[in-house]
Amino acid sequence: MKSGYVSAPVPPEQLKPVLHEKIERMTGEQLALLDRVLLQLEVEQAADNLSEAFDADHAEGKFQRVAELIREWRAEHRYP
Repeated sequence: MKSGYVSAPVPPEQLKPVLHEKIERMTGEQLALLDRVLLQLEVEQAADNLSEAFDADHAEGKFQRVAELIREWRAEHRYP
């Protein structure tokens, strides 16, 4: 995305209208790129949340019996 100017930083509480204005001026190609960037941001946030949840579960000892439970399940559900 090439621009003829560099915009000054905008306070977070004023970003929405500024971003809407910039989006309105974007080409289809720029919008597609922006969409991919936003999707990547969502994926990274989801991965961070999942990682934090696993860390919390591990700290609470919720994974201590996983190997044992898997062995039990496999013993009860033999593959032909």
